[in-house]
Amino acid sequence: MHEFSAACSIVDTAIEAAKNNNATKVSVVHVEVGEFTFLVPEQLVFNFEIARKNSVLEDAELKIKTIKGRLKCDDCGFEGESKVNPDIPAQVAVFAPMKCPQCGGSSTKIAGGKDFVITSIEAEVSKSTAG
Repeated sequence: MHEFSAACSIVDTAIEAAKNNNATKVSVVHVEVGEFTFLVPEQLVFNFEIARKNSVLEDAELKIKTIKGRLKCDDCGFEGESKVNPDIPAQVAVFAPMKCPQCGGSSTKIAGGKDFVITSIEAEVSKSTAG
Protein backbone atom coordinates (compact mmCIF):
# COMPACT_ATOMS: atom_id res chain seq x y z
CA MET A 1 0.00 0.00 0.00
CA HIS A 2 2.30 2.76 -1.21
CA GLU A 3 -0.57 5.27 -1.07
CA PHE A 4 -0.10 5.51 2.71
CA SER A 5 3.60 6.36 2.44
CA ALA A 6 2.78 8.88 -0.32
CA ALA A 7 0.07 10.44 1.88
CA CYS A 8 2.48 10.65 4.83
CA SER A 9 5.03 12.33 2.57
CA ILE A 10 2.42 14.89 1.48
CA VAL A 11 1.46 15.60 5.09
CA ASP A 12 5.09 15.86 6.28
CA THR A 13 5.99 18.23 3.44
CA ALA A 14 2.90 20.39 3.98
CA ILE A 15 3.53 20.58 7.74
CA GLU A 16 7.11 21.70 7.09
CA ALA A 17 5.94 24.31 4.56
CA ALA A 18 3.31 25.54 7.03
CA LYS A 19 5.93 25.93 9.78
CA ASN A 20 8.32 27.74 7.45
CA ASN A 21 5.58 30.20 6.43
CA ASN A 22 3.91 30.74 9.84
CA ALA A 23 0.73 29.02 8.66
CA THR A 24 -1.79 28.15 11.33
CA LYS A 25 -4.00 25.99 9.14
CA VAL A 26 -3.64 24.29 5.77
CA SER A 27 -6.90 24.17 3.81
CA VAL A 28 -5.91 22.57 0.49
CA VAL A 29 -2.94 20.64 -0.86
CA HIS A 30 -2.72 20.38 -4.65
CA VAL A 31 -0.78 17.48 -6.13
CA GLU A 32 -0.04 16.16 -9.59
CA VAL A 33 0.09 12.38 -9.81
CA GLY A 34 1.49 10.72 -12.90
CA GLU A 35 -0.36 7.77 -14.34
CA PHE A 36 2.77 5.62 -14.10
CA THR A 37 3.17 6.19 -10.34
CA PHE A 38 0.37 3.63 -10.01
CA LEU A 39 -1.05 5.64 -7.11
CA VAL A 40 -4.82 5.22 -6.93
CA PRO A 41 -6.35 8.67 -6.32
CA GLU A 42 -9.22 7.40 -4.12
CA GLN A 43 -6.80 5.44 -1.94
CA LEU A 44 -4.42 8.40 -1.76
CA VAL A 45 -7.25 10.66 -0.51
CA PHE A 46 -8.35 8.02 2.02
CA ASN A 47 -4.82 7.65 3.39
CA PHE A 48 -4.29 11.43 3.39
CA GLU A 49 -7.37 11.77 5.62
CA ILE A 50 -5.79 9.35 8.10
CA ALA A 51 -2.29 10.87 7.97
CA ARG A 52 -3.45 14.49 8.42
CA LYS A 53 -5.09 13.92 11.82
CA ASN A 54 -3.95 16.06 14.77
CA SER A 55 -1.98 18.46 12.58
CA VAL A 56 -2.42 21.83 10.85
CA LEU A 57 -3.86 19.76 7.98
CA GLU A 58 -6.69 18.32 10.13
CA ASP A 59 -9.42 19.65 7.80
CA ALA A 60 -7.34 20.01 4.64
CA GLU A 61 -8.57 18.80 1.29
CA LEU A 62 -6.31 16.92 -1.10
CA LYS A 63 -6.89 17.94 -4.73
CA ILE A 64 -5.35 15.58 -7.26
CA LYS A 65 -4.63 16.26 -10.91
CA THR A 66 -3.77 13.11 -12.84
CA ILE A 67 -1.02 13.47 -15.43
CA LYS A 68 -1.35 11.16 -18.43
CA GLY A 69 1.48 8.71 -19.03
CA ARG A 70 3.74 9.29 -22.02
CA LEU A 71 5.74 6.69 -23.94
CA LYS A 72 8.67 6.76 -26.34
CA CYS A 73 8.95 3.91 -28.82
CA ASP A 74 12.42 2.74 -29.85
CA ASP A 75 10.95 0.91 -32.87
CA CYS A 76 9.12 3.73 -34.68
CA GLY A 77 10.16 6.87 -32.78
CA PHE A 78 6.66 7.64 -31.51
CA GLU A 79 6.53 9.85 -28.43
CA GLY A 80 3.15 10.65 -26.94
CA GLU A 81 0.36 9.64 -24.61
CA SER A 82 -0.02 6.01 -23.69
CA LYS A 83 -3.23 4.30 -24.72
CA VAL A 84 -5.07 1.66 -22.73
CA ASN A 85 -6.31 -1.39 -24.59
CA PRO A 86 -10.12 -1.18 -24.23
CA ASP A 87 -10.37 -5.00 -24.29
CA ILE A 88 -8.46 -5.26 -20.99
CA PRO A 89 -10.24 -4.41 -17.70
CA ALA A 90 -9.01 -1.03 -16.38
CA GLN A 91 -7.75 -2.60 -13.14
CA VAL A 92 -5.45 -4.89 -15.13
CA ALA A 93 -4.61 -2.56 -18.02
CA VAL A 94 -2.68 -0.15 -15.81
CA PHE A 95 -0.23 -2.95 -14.99
CA ALA A 96 -0.09 -4.40 -18.51
CA PRO A 97 3.02 -3.82 -20.64
CA MET A 98 2.74 -0.58 -22.55
CA LYS A 99 2.60 -1.14 -26.27
CA CYS A 100 3.26 1.65 -28.72
CA PRO A 101 -0.08 3.10 -29.84
CA GLN A 102 1.41 3.84 -33.28
CA CYS A 103 3.19 0.62 -34.30
CA GLY A 104 2.10 -1.83 -31.59
CA GLY A 105 5.72 -2.53 -30.63
CA SER A 106 6.87 -3.36 -27.12
CA SER A 107 10.16 -1.44 -27.19
CA THR A 108 8.76 1.48 -25.24
CA LYS A 109 10.14 3.58 -22.43
CA ILE A 110 8.26 5.83 -20.04
CA ALA A 111 8.75 9.44 -21.14
CA GLY A 112 6.39 11.12 -18.69
CA GLY A 113 3.70 10.60 -16.11
CA LYS A 114 5.86 8.96 -13.47
CA ASP A 115 6.15 11.96 -11.16
CA PHE A 116 4.32 12.76 -7.96
CA VAL A 117 4.56 16.47 -7.04
CA ILE A 118 2.97 18.89 -4.60
CA THR A 119 2.20 21.89 -6.81
CA SER A 120 0.74 24.25 -4.23
CA ILE A 121 -0.53 24.54 -0.68
CA GLU A 122 -3.32 26.86 0.44
CA ALA A 123 -3.04 27.96 4.06
CA GLU A 124 -3.96 30.58 6.61
CA VAL A 125 -0.93 32.54 7.74
CA SER A 126 -0.78 34.18 11.15
CA LYS A 127 -0.16 37.88 11.19
CA SER A 128 3.10 38.85 12.85
CA THR A 129 2.70 40.87 16.05
CA ALA A 130 6.31 42.00 16.03
CA GLY A 131 6.72 45.67 15.23
